[in-house]
Amino acid sequence: MMDSCCITGLENVPESVRGCVLTIGNFDGVHLGHQRILKMCRVHADATGVPVVAVTLHPHPAAVLHPQRHTQYLVPMSQRCQFLNKAGADIVVVARTDDSLLDMSPEEFIKCIVMKRFAPIHIVEGSNFFFGLARTGTVKTLLKAGQFEGFSVDIINPVKINLPDGPQRVSSTLIRSLINSGRMADTAKCLGYSYCLYGKVVAGQGRGRLLEFPTANIESPHQVIPADGVYAGSAIVEGKTSPAAISVGTKPTLGPSARTVEAFLVGLECDDSGRADLYGKKMELTFTDRLRDQVKFAGPDDLRSQIAKDVESVQRIYSERI
Repeated sequence: MMDSCCITGLENVPESVRGCVLTIGNFDGVHLGHQRILKMCRVHADATGVPVVAVTLHPHPAAVLHPQRHTQYLVPMSQRCQFLNKAGADIVVVARTDDSLLDMSPEEFIKCIVMKRFAPIHIVEGSNFFFGLARTGTVKTLLKAGQFEGFSVDIINPVKINLPDGPQRVSSTLIRSLINSGRMADTAKCLGYSYCLYGKVVAGQGRGRLLEFPTANIESPHQVIPADGVYAGSAIVEGKTSPAAISVGTKPTLGPSARTVEAFLVGLECDDSGRADLYGKKMELTFTDRLRDQVKFAGPDDLRSQIAKDVESVQRIYSERI
């Protein structure tokens, strides 16, 4: 397996990737279904001695077709590239999604993108893969083109998983729905890992210090935010991992407040004023378990008592996972 890398822009794809094993998709979240596709790519690549190339689209086509909507992602692009590399891709190519790309007919797409840039010997796609103008290209289109262009096509069936509400086909759409419902354990089952927000620590209102549980507010505007509630998880700041009690919501007891994501990092050292020097630093905030709904308590003392119980639950859950 060659050294993995990420290339931005189809125009920057080197000639050396021609003859690769290719897969194309949004790959948001690099969930279990995506991982199955990359695993098959790896099988072909190892058998033939060629690289695996994964082409991911950015921004999401929906963001181009419907710019008035606020498109949110499961993972930022930098992490998506890392996940694709980890799943088996030697090279990740980030193709810019624009009108010229979306307006290509399936035949143009195969000629100008697939063959001109990659000339693959194998293509691996999910059974629900669509491409070209108005998504009129399908895996059948690829199979037919492969007979003339000299590449073979593997069609991978979706991953199905048993959830409390019955068997479900793993997809980015399903995962967004689970996150929006606060179902973080089910989200992890579909992703193959616990959901994480990536962002920087920003200043809050300082109310956590008054409750003796100072929190770090994370800003991650382009990711899907879990439903309002209190969660157990962990945080990584500057390479150090801490158990985290995470609150998502509008702080009903101490409000009014804008919807925020804040975390109390267990064991974090603070100065005499109760502050930790985290502002502006990058943080990875992982959600593992939902503890409870947001509740409006009678006052700060009741809230402080509940937070103490939440932190005990977080520490117990964290110790069971390590």
